[in-house]
This record gives sequence, C-alpha cells and structure tokens, in this order.
Amino acid sequence: MKKAGTGHLYQRGQTYWLEYVVDGKRFRQTLGTSKKAKARSKADEILAPYRAEGEADRLAIIASRIKTAKTKAATGGAVAIADAWRTFEALDTETRPDPGPATLKQYIGQWNAFATWLQEDAPAIKTLSGVREAHAKRFIEHLKGRGYAVGRVNQYKIFLRMFFRCMGIVGAVAENPFQNVKTQKAIQNSRQTFTAEEMRRIIATADGELKTLFFVGAGTGLRLADACSLMWGNTDLVRRLIELIPNKTARLGEKAKIKIGIPVELAAHLSTLPRRGPYIMPGLAAEYTGGKSADVSNRIQAHFKACGIQTVKPGTGKGTGKRAIVLKGFHSFRHTYVSMNADAGTPQAIMTKLVGHGNAQMTMRYLHPTDRMVLQAADALPALLEGPKVEKAPAAEIMVPAAEVRALVEKLTTKNVAEVRAQLLKMLEG
Repeated sequence: MKKAGTGHLYQRGQTYWLEYVVDGKRFRQTLGTSKKAKARSKADEILAPYRAEGEADRLAIIASRIKTAKTKAATGGAVAIADAWRTFEALDTETRPDPGPATLKQYIGQWNAFATWLQEDAPAIKTLSGVREAHAKRFIEHLKGRGYAVGRVNQYKIFLRMFFRCMGIVGAVAENPFQNVKTQKAIQNSRQTFTAEEMRRIIATADGELKTLFFVGAGTGLRLADACSLMWGNTDLVRRLIELIPNKTARLGEKAKIKIGIPVELAAHLSTLPRRGPYIMPGLAAEYTGGKSADVSNRIQAHFKACGIQTVKPGTGKGTGKRAIVLKGFHSFRHTYVSMNADAGTPQAIMTKLVGHGNAQMTMRYLHPTDRMVLQAADALPALLEGPKVEKAPAAEIMVPAAEVRALVEKLTTKNVAEVRAQLLKMLEG
C-alpha cells in the first residue's frame, strides 16, 4: 500500500472495509456491505480518481461525482449510509468546508465511528434521511459511555452537525439530526500545577522507572505518551537536548520535530541508567504501547496520593456518582513546566515550540501565573485611583543596551534557543 490508488479490503464483523493511501495518508472507511463482490465494486469506485493517469482525468471523475450527487439529491434520491462519505467528499467547497489533510483524516474517522455505531444501534436505517435526533443523542451518550472527554465529544457533535448541514444543502436530508444537540461546556483549567516541594517529594520517594518518568516529566514537560516512549536515539546527554516528533502530532500526520533542553539534574540522572534497548524506560514503554496505559496512569496517581497530594476535586470521582475532575496528574508536570518557564522569562513563541503546541493560544491554557508574575504585572500598572501615591522601594535597575538585546533577538532560531537565553540572562544579571 505504498502508492496512490491501491488499497485492500478487510472485514470488521460481517462488514467489509477499505483501507487505502492518498498523498501518503492512510484512510479507512466502511463499505456498508457483507458481500465481497459488492465491496470490491464500491472500492473500485472510491479509488477510481486516484488511479486516473492524469490530473485532468482525476478532475473529470470528481466533477462527474459532484454532478451525480447533486442531481440525485435534487431529485429526492436517497443517499445510502454506505455512500454518505463519498457523497460528502464529492461536494464542491462552496457547499462544504475544505479542510487540510490532518482535519480531513479526523473527519473520516469521526464519520466512520458514527456509521459503524449506527449500523449496530439501528441496522434498519439505510439512508441519511432516516437518521433522527434520537439517534444523534444516543450516539453522543455512547461516546460519553466510552469515557471520551467533553472536548472530544464536542468535536464529534460539531463535525456531524456540519456534515448533515452540508447534506441538507443538496437535499439529501430534510432535517439536521444534530442541530439541537447541544455542546457541553468543558471544565477549563481544572489541572493544577505542582509546587517545587511537591515535585521534589514525588521524585525523591519514587524508585526504578517511575522515578525516571517523574524526572522526565518535571524536567521536559513531555506528555505521558512521549515520556514513556522516550528513546535514547532522541536524547543527546552531551548537548543536553531531546529532539522528537510528539506522538499526538504524529498521529495526525505531522512530521515537525520539537527540541527540548535537558536540565542538568535530569541529564545526570539519565547518565546513570543502563541502556537495555532503544527505550530509556523499556518496562514503561512496553506497558504504555502494549495497551496497558491505564495501569501506568493508575500507578502514577497512586504514587501522588501516597505523597499526600490531592489528585481529584473533592466531591467528585469514585463513590460520589460524579465524574472525577482531576486536579493533579502526570499532565500537571506539563502545566508546571510551562508556568515555570514563563516565570523565568522564556518568550511565549519559544515556549510554544518547546511544548509542541500548534499555536500560542493553546500554550496560554497551560500558563498558571505565579505570585511573582502577578506582582510584576500589578507593579507595572499606572495608578488606578486618585490620591496619595504609595512609594515603592526602587528595584535595582539593570541597564541593558537595547541594541545588544535586539541583535540577540534577531539571530534567535529554534536551534539556538538555549544559547541565546543564557546570553540574555547573563546580560540581565549584570
């Protein structure tokens, strides 16, 4: 499956599915039939544009599909569930959004999840016009029952609402079953940062690979998946650098690497570890990638509790009848890392690159202002009220030539962040 236009059939239960590659991206979609001959025919139809020899032929096939889809819809022709994605994909970009490859892959996955669930929940529904609001609400409850986070559930709602809206434009459905299904308000910033004393306690009382894991989390801000699967090949202890493609972005087809500096203490700890294969923590890597990530997370939370740390919001979680709102977990290392770097003066643009966020807005969600940051902001404000002014004790001024700062900033790149930061800090220290 290396070239466009190729693919293979496989069965999930009694239903045939097609897996194929387009522009280096792997796609899967249901064919909605248990008959192999019919499945092959549908697969050939799907793959036809990608098998076309020239761009003109490909465009001609797509244009024909658009015309057919619009004509069918306009004349009241029903769109089968099994044909729904192809019909949606064939619509022009004036009718539907034109997403990038990563988003399109996400859309396909969300549609297939819904179509598969619908086939199991309501097998009598064969066309889009048969989907009702009751089905939409049951599907959302199905996602919640699987433990999906509020944000992820909302993503499904938003996509499916858009999907049926577009299909309504071309007459494939009379009503949008997801139109009145409300999105839930996600709990913002429930995750708290660790104090410096809590981090020392967590690391000091752990042993084995768990100790290393906590060391890595505190010193790099890596997500749990990336920390557990960290490889020696991504780690340079001499230069004190980690360079890798985060698992989260890799799943979406992104290939951009992030670069993180390794604190001296962490580098010293890693240098004492034996090298037993490609992974720094081979036991945790095998567990996490082998389907036992929940066991790893449970062990982490148990350790935090043993350290006297409140991990969930009181009144939520086991025995309360309410979903647990996590206050402190492994991801808190990431929140702490962002906040500590902000406190140390790391530019937000650099911080966004260090943690592998797609934009600065995401990084801001991880920023938890410290007392020092808050007081600095307050002291920078002009007088808010008329009246006697309270004189503040003058802080020792450090005069840094603007030209020197500008020169350093202008030569800043993702490769010399640590070096430039060190130079700036040295200038500020006088």
